[in-house]
Amino acid sequence: MPNLPAQIGMGMTAFTSSDDVTRIELVMVQNLLNTTGKTVYVENESAIDAATAISGSGPAYVWYFMNALIQAASNMGFNPSEAELLVSQTFRGAIDLYSKSNLSCEEWIDKVCSRGGTTEAALHTYRENAVHQDIITGAVAALHRAVELGKGG
Repeated sequence: MPNLPAQIGMGMTAFTSSDDVTRIELVMVQNLLNTTGKTVYVENESAIDAATAISGSGPAYVWYFMNALIQAASNMGFNPSEAELLVSQTFRGAIDLYSKSNLSCEEWIDKVCSRGGTTEAALHTYRENAVHQDIITGAVAALHRAVELGKGG
């Protein structure tokens, strides 16, 4: 299941195969899929539905969060192009830092947070409003829908 960033070679594709596929054929397929970004081979075909819920739908989740931050920046007085630049560069920088290190998301969050600071204030609000759990619940809803669609529903 590829996703839209595959258009620019930055997609994430999960794939599987049957026992009829030879090792050479599997490597050829993976090499072909790698031209669209990264791949992960899954043993169980049902994991394709989970990959759809996370990576297939995931770009929309990121853009949803980005859109909210762009709106917040606009509400704070930035013009639309400034708001978009602030948010897109923030995401780009955070992703690059994350991918070039061995730190977990939690460890990076701890590095940004200062006791009594601005980040802590925002994260406190997210926790109070169960944003973390809502994101997980949304991904599970996407998984359920992927399973339904896979059954022809």
